Amino acid sequence: MEENKVVENVESASAESNSKSDFIATIIKCVAAILCVAVLMVTLSQCVTKVSENNIKIAEFAASSNGGSVSVDSGSYDDGSSYVDSDVAVDGDVPADDSVSTDAPVADDSTGDASTDAPAASTPAGNAGASTGSKKPSTKAEIVDYFNKAVNGVKTGAKAVEQKGVTNYLAGTTTIPSGIQGIYKMLGGDDWLDETLKKNGHGAETHTGDAIKARFPVEGEAYASKLTANDVTNATCTESNGVYTIKITTVADGKSDSVKHGEGHAPKAFNVILPGTINDNIPGPAVSLVGKASMNYPSSTATITVDVATGHVLTADYDLKWTINFDKMGIVLPFGTKSVYTIKW
Repeated sequence: MEENKVVENVESASAESNSKSDFIATIIKCVAAILCVAVLMVTLSQCVTKVSENNIKIAEFAASSNGGSVSVDSGSYDDGSSYVDSDVAVDGDVPADDSVSTDAPVADDSTGDASTDAPAASTPAGNAGASTGSKKPSTKAEIVDYFNKAVNGVKTGAKAVEQKGVTNYLAGTTTIPSGIQGIYKMLGGDDWLDETLKKNGHGAETHTGDAIKARFPVEGEAYASKLTANDVTNATCTESNGVYTIKITTVADGKSDSVKHGEGHAPKAFNVILPGTINDNIPGPAVSLVGKASMNYPSSTATITVDVATGHVLTADYDLKWTINFDKMGIVLPFGTKSVYTIKW
């Protein structure tokens, strides 16, 4: 019997460096569960003998997992008929992080709009940030330029970045091929996927020094935004009590299997999940089944509050929309991630 391991040790395969998004592991686990569904369907179609009830129950068993591994052994009997045996190893549930601040401004799921309550203006020390003493930006180009200078100043001058919470969620209806719809529904369907994403969010963390560059958007880069007016569909700036509230909405990005930070639109200002990260964590045998993943980024929003007197960012809320596409199998997984930060100077 020739060993053919389709998905092996998802936890290890999804380990990320500190410069990458914390929730990559969660996403790989969810994708792996869906790949498990596809593997099970291949198993059912290839086996000429009755599939045991135990094998069918694998999908139900996987529904309670937040990760694990799936292996498939294939071979031939003496009479020439083929077999495929599946095995799933599942880790226990990961409890939701209770440390997420309940009063942090978080965007509304149904609209994708971020809601930020601007704190009172202050006069912190330091001079990194947007220019001061100038008139309020009004045109799209002026607002985008001001936004860039303000958030880029976080990377160079902030004393600390307090991450209030990161929430992952299902941002639309998935597209699952009819051949595996039944088993996907046994897992719990879109409700299961959304619940799994949300309960694997991240709570409060404080970043200082080099960690600000590594974790604050754009993660691992010296800049926080390289947006131009052409990357933005809408930009607004309002003022209240000495604080600007700036909201940027990006142009939707088309599908790509090779986009990198600083390219396209959203990758210029958000902690995007790159297609290379997804593909690097899917074992080769599974790629032959589902194909290579490509990513597209629907319009996403970033909302910041800025102290007019200093040009310093006070809060930053990001609502990123990102979609994984496995075109070979016709799988589309629309996800979203909301990240909320408070900046200390």
